[in-house]
Amino acid sequence: MTKSFDLLDRPWIPVIAGGAPEVVGLRELFVRAAEFDDLVLPVPPAASGLWRILYAITARITGLDALGGERWRQRQDRVLDDGAFDPEAVGAYFDRYPGRFDLFDPLRPWLQDPRLATECPKLSGVNKLVFDRPAGNTQVWFGHHTDAAAVAVPAAEAAWYLIAQLYYGASGRCSSREVAGQKFANSTAGPLRGTMSYHPLGENLFESLVVGVPPGRSMQDEEPDRCPWEWDELPDPLGVPWPATWPGGALTGGARHAVLLVPDTTGEAVTDAYVTWAWRLPGAERADPYVVRRQNKEGGWYQLPADGSRALWRDVDALLGGTSEVTTQRPDIMTAAADLQLDGRVRAYGFDQDGQAKDRQWFSSVTPPILSWLRERDPVTADGVAALTRSAETVGRRLGVALRTAWRELTNVKDRQGPWARAGEAYYWTRAETIFWECVRDGRFADGHRAFARLGHAAVDHATESEAGQPRVVRAVQIAHRLLSNPPKKGAGT
Repeated sequence: MTKSFDLLDRPWIPVIAGGAPEVVGLRELFVRAAEFDDLVLPVPPAASGLWRILYAITARITGLDALGGERWRQRQDRVLDDGAFDPEAVGAYFDRYPGRFDLFDPLRPWLQDPRLATECPKLSGVNKLVFDRPAGNTQVWFGHHTDAAAVAVPAAEAAWYLIAQLYYGASGRCSSREVAGQKFANSTAGPLRGTMSYHPLGENLFESLVVGVPPGRSMQDEEPDRCPWEWDELPDPLGVPWPATWPGGALTGGARHAVLLVPDTTGEAVTDAYVTWAWRLPGAERADPYVVRRQNKEGGWYQLPADGSRALWRDVDALLGGTSEVTTQRPDIMTAAADLQLDGRVRAYGFDQDGQAKDRQWFSSVTPPILSWLRERDPVTADGVAALTRSAETVGRRLGVALRTAWRELTNVKDRQGPWARAGEAYYWTRAETIFWECVRDGRFADGHRAFARLGHAAVDHATESEAGQPRVVRAVQIAHRLLSNPPKKGAGT
């Protein structure tokens, strides 16, 4: 009996409508998108990848993929005025690819490579698929799973982790795969591994999807644009990777891993998986429109890495475009949001990872309504937010230096960091956000530095209060306060 889990009509995508949760398939999601408030997929790296997949399908359904320049903008305005996707267009698109959205189709399982069953000598294990499970010798996240007694994953959730692997998969060692007599057991990292991803939100899911489609390019791609499920033939793993054409290739074709799910006898759960390399050759550069880019000392650009200890508000200036730093580029999608005069929020997804096997923490967050503050619409607020952020970062940096220096003076141990800096920085950053939003709300941008400075001195006292009665500690605390107020000039040393 052929097993099937059709992602078009089987429920697997959690959404929320009027405060009530639902789980829907792809077809229902698009037909009823205007009824839904938002996606609520609980695995941030899967949600981040799913948004990109949905944006690509949105471009196909609406015809935005066939236009560029001003015609693209006019078409987007008309689609938004319609207020909902055309059900006939939704059906026509999905009917064009029968079986391609089936998770367990024997010939073309969605976003998978069926050849792995013969090209990989060993299975990777279902724990390798699921990011928040330990696999092999990796650390425990939310549950004590073992490879010897692996627990099956419901098929709907397996689809989430399939997406997460393709966008955030690790580099380095993987299950071996042999193609045309060439056998390899290593892979490069997924295109979003360890990064932050930012998505403007509309009034409902329909608006969020249309707004999130990146603007059309000049339409000069030499090759046809296709998503992985739209290709008629499976790719040559030893050949040139799929092109970074707009929008399908750029948004959905950048995976560096190949995955094949192994279902149970009912097709309702996944009991095992192959996770291995997809390509040997490097792919074309894909400029992701949902990431902040920063420039390194050598002049190259990199995607803003996710940091589980860093609050979202600290990067709001980079989203608004108010920062004067030429070494920071905001996500391209924010320029499109400015043109549409949106007043909504921005959702951020982050996965704090290293380049290889270590997955530290994933998280998601939503800003207050900030899109009306984009530089094109409100340069005063955008610049004020940038100034506030610089003040907060400056004080936070000085605080850490001051407390580390004071501790070294106290202990006379040159290289020791001591406990004060960590305690003081934790105190400071958990309270700095309140000051930031209060100053933005009241338009008191010029008052920010003084408020952050006062908080910094309070953080010094908090970090040292348990030892403050000792005479030598009193002197060290005075040093910390002095350095915070009057940091030494660069190169002077402390």
